[in-house]
Amino acid sequence: MADVSRSVLVVSGASGSAESVAAAYARQDDWVGFLYERGTPPDELYNVRCDVSDGLQLDAAVSEFETGHGVVDVLVVDADRHDRQGDESSLAAAAGTRARANAIIGRTLPGMREAGHGRIVLIASTKGLGRGSALAGGAPHADLMSLAWHLVHECRGSDVTVNVITYGTPQDLPRQGRAHRAQQIANLAIHLTRPEATDTGAVIPIEVLGAIPVLGPIRTDGASYQGR
Repeated sequence: MADVSRSVLVVSGASGSAESVAAAYARQDDWVGFLYERGTPPDELYNVRCDVSDGLQLDAAVSEFETGHGVVDVLVVDADRHDRQGDESSLAAAAGTRARANAIIGRTLPGMREAGHGRIVLIASTKGLGRGSALAGGAPHADLMSLAWHLVHECRGSDVTVNVITYGTPQDLPRQGRAHRAQQIANLAIHLTRPEATDTGAVIPIEVLGAIPVLGPIRTDGASYQGR
């Protein structure tokens, strides 16, 4: 499969990383579909405006992509929402993030399982993962990580992997720093979704110190993540 163009669906979100991710797959000559809710996407991509929370819109957008390019082989979802409120609690943010991811995965995963292969990467900030005061207070953490781990168990025995990329940098990160973070996320998404990749169930944080390049995403134990 390594030399065959794959069907890649990238879902845009609030982190601003999805365009870099989609462009990275396009450079590999993959068939890339880009679902976006707002903004102006790159002209060279197969762009479809879609509110993921609207089931009819989502089904129509994915069906249109599948008609032209077949079952989705790779799904990358920026699960952070554009409509998140600044005063939103961690628990509410986690619920919204999970709902957004669940909607698009629920539409594409059956095709992957029937085909016998697939790669899923979810992108979210640490707030979207339910960390913070709500989690520290013992509130239920029905968040993106629990969704990912549930999917890992559900897909056990198949060639479908599910991984999560997180970022925790401030919203006022300089433009160069945001671009660097987006490129880090794109590189890691490409690595995790290689046809031969076997990593699944990983939650990998990205750290950006201003505009200073780092050697790669940082694991929670401080080591550089290499993958398999």
